[in-house]
Amino acid sequence: MGESAQPLRGLREGPEPRQARPVRAVRADDGPDLARLIAEQFGRTPVHEVRTTVYRRPPHDMLGADGYSLVSNYFLRRVLPYCLMHNAITKLQSAVLSNIIGRQKKGRIAVTHAEIAEELGVKRTSIGHALDALCEKNLIHRTKRSTYQLNPRVAYNGNGQEQYDFLAELRALALGSRFPDELSPELTRFPRSGTG
Repeated sequence: MGESAQPLRGLREGPEPRQARPVRAVRADDGPDLARLIAEQFGRTPVHEVRTTVYRRPPHDMLGADGYSLVSNYFLRRVLPYCLMHNAITKLQSAVLSNIIGRQKKGRIAVTHAEIAEELGVKRTSIGHALDALCEKNLIHRTKRSTYQLNPRVAYNGNGQEQYDFLAELRALALGSRFPDELSPELTRFPRSGTG
């Protein structure tokens, strides 16, 4: 055996081992000092008191009882205003999209044309054309009659992990329209750099 393969023959020189301190049994009535007691008994140095203050933010104070959705600032700031000003999206399509964003549950929307039409004050027949146009733009995706999925990269109601899981589920479908990762060309005129 070479030198490096030989087992150690003795212990290295080092400090003397410490004397074990007697350990007191932990009782149920030790209360909030339990952690301190354990640390003092098994630690090498005295324990210093650390105080922690927990600040809780109040919940958002949103208009109405429906809660809120996280909406892409890029979409609200750059895409939607430009499309409205240059007629790439109609007022009705914008109103329908806004209605859908407001009624989504984790990216899913179950609504009839009549329900949207009643809320917007328009004819039911016009809602179908607007929904078809929004589907062509990849802002929403029709899964079956009266059931849609909102593009979760534009707006989402839920936490980040839920959105991540929903995106993975949508990407697994490998839709020909590349939903949800690509919007139609008229909605992607801007570079994303520098936009919030």
